[in-house]
Amino acid sequence: MMTLQNITDFINAQTFDIRVSRNSRYMDQKCTPDVVCAVSECVLNYTFEDNEKSFTKNDIWHYQYTNDLLTEYFTKPNTDRNDMQREYDKFFGQPLLLLASAGVLADIGSNSRHQYVVAQREVLDYISQSERNSTKFLNVYLTKVMSDSGMINIFDEFFSLQNSESFARLCSALDAFYQTNTNINGSYEPPRIYNKIINILAFARRKKGSVKGRISTDILSTSDIMYNRVNWRDINKQRTMSRQEAIQYIQNTQDTGSFNYAVSKAKNFVKKLHPFSEIHRFENYPATQAHHIFMASEFPEIADCPENIICITPNQHFSLAHPNNNTQIIDKDYQLVCLLSKLDSIEINYRDGMDDYSVTDFVNVLNIGLETDNFTPQMSYEEIKFNIMKKAYYQHH
Repeated sequence: MMTLQNITDFINAQTFDIRVSRNSRYMDQKCTPDVVCAVSECVLNYTFEDNEKSFTKNDIWHYQYTNDLLTEYFTKPNTDRNDMQREYDKFFGQPLLLLASAGVLADIGSNSRHQYVVAQREVLDYISQSERNSTKFLNVYLTKVMSDSGMINIFDEFFSLQNSESFARLCSALDAFYQTNTNINGSYEPPRIYNKIINILAFARRKKGSVKGRISTDILSTSDIMYNRVNWRDINKQRTMSRQEAIQYIQNTQDTGSFNYAVSKAKNFVKKLHPFSEIHRFENYPATQAHHIFMASEFPEIADCPENIICITPNQHFSLAHPNNNTQIIDKDYQLVCLLSKLDSIEINYRDGMDDYSVTDFVNVLNIGLETDNFTPQMSYEEIKFNIMKKAYYQHH
């Protein structure tokens, strides 16, 4: 499987100086991580491992798989709706242009009629696997574009100072950059594009970004950089609500299709990593079950987090994780086993040079699921494991 280092090597092997290419569509308004991820998934399905199969924006747009994905996850109207033509033209056209600009697709069209083939299927597959992967890709790509184009220093200044003055200087520099080096001459369009760039880079660096044309009050959350602003991920921000009140609020306001799709995608991602039980780790224990360590119904904000999902056998799932096959309850003792085994998976993945998991996100899972703030990303694997066991001991005494 591709790693972030593979993606970085792929991007670094190319040159993206906009002052030379004058490519104004290397990034655009609709190129959020979730849209780029979804369009990549649709392209993979449409071409079905045939790198010579060409396609246009309209081919992907009117593909049945695409229509199903949009109506389920993005809760968008049917792709053939007349009143959605302009929106969908951008929704599909802009990410395809970005992927071609990055070298993931090859544009073999002529006379401004874009026609594509897949140039780097493994990279496209990496992007399609999760919004997290798509975000990583966009960060590496946009950082390289800004570096090659002589703009990264003004970003670095903003990420260092994080105040209104440095934000204003960054926006002013980006306005001038677009006016000078691209065919976008107006004042309205550039901010709609470069604010997306600012936020991708800010999110990756855990910094403040841009909200409604001003520096954000807080460090950006996942929802701040997505097209589909799913509300279940922000449930833990509802400090004035009890957990039960917050869950009820989410259940009353969230879109079920969007939630289920995100959870299903996360489960498939983890199952692809672990064909055998993460607890036994032997080939004679096939892992057919993707189990939420902390139940999705109780902790929806981490339901689509791979660090909260563990691959186990049916017997482990229905006899041990859920006693007496009752999926409405969790065995707390076996939950401890799952947490320790998941931490092992994360450490093994890291030591194998992979980056499929995030210790920071696992710490977030622990703090939310165990309702504590004792875990920090600065802890070693051993310290995290010790504190998990200590927390479990005090819960039992």
